[in-house]
Amino acid sequence: MTTVEHRNRFAGDDLPPYPGGAPFRPDEASKDGARKVNADGSRVTQCAFVLAAVERAGPSGIDAYSIFNMPEAEFRDLSTCRARLSDVKKQGKIAKKGERTPGEAGVSVNLWIAARYAPPPADDGQPDLFDKAA
Repeated sequence: MTTVEHRNRFAGDDLPPYPGGAPFRPDEASKDGARKVNADGSRVTQCAFVLAAVERAGPSGIDAYSIFNMPEAEFRDLSTCRARLSDVKKQGKIAKKGERTPGEAGVSVNLWIAARYAPPPADDGQPDLFDKAA
């Protein structure tokens, strides 16, 4: 059974698999949240907002607090903003800068940059099986 078949078997057709639908955990509260953001379109709108904010920040980067506190932000709480950052990261559109900055809660937080500003992955010394002989 594929992952999609497994999820549809337990979630029903009203919860399309990621990335077409919002990710969710197996508990009902998470599923209800995914149904809501799939139905009202807020996930897509919020992801677009996050991506635009990160793009505007340029190579210096931006943290979740700064995005959440923007006057035009439509997040009900910081955790929703962070969830959208994770969503856009999974789509490969943004990346962690590799630097942290002090957050509002006194804990250092990640800076996010557009994927085009991210450094290339480090060479781990392993040959690429598709381009080189192992």
